[in-house]
Amino acid sequence: MPKLFPVPTARRIDGHRLLSVALIPLAAAIAMASTVAATGMTATPLGEANSTLGFLLDFATFCYLAVAMAHLSGAIAERTCGGMAAGLSMDEFDAPEPISKDEFWRAFPNHVDGAAIAGAVTLLCTLAGAVIG
Repeated sequence: MPKLFPVPTARRIDGHRLLSVALIPLAAAIAMASTVAATGMTATPLGEANSTLGFLLDFATFCYLAVAMAHLSGAIAERTCGGMAAGLSMDEFDAPEPISKDEFWRAFPNHVDGAAIAGAVTLLCTLAGAVIG
């Protein structure tokens, strides 16, 4: 029976990496938008966004775009310069032996997967902001 969501070359799914790509940027966007709103200096940003949700989506777009660019540059650096994994896993360097380069690229999400996921969420936030705004 075929898998519902096959991951072509993944040998394992790394929960820490998936969390760092999918949910941490959203938490950062909410925190930044809340901080800006709490300062009381939100007349101009909220006025430009036309709604509170649009204001939050602008921050989410920024955060996910930053994550996408970080993963894309990590993939380019890893492929061109070689070296160790980027340390996306919380306990990667505490392990007795660091994971091999091949093992790093066989986990989901690797740098390319992370860039694709974050880029897709950036696009969705942009489209949602256009529909709302």
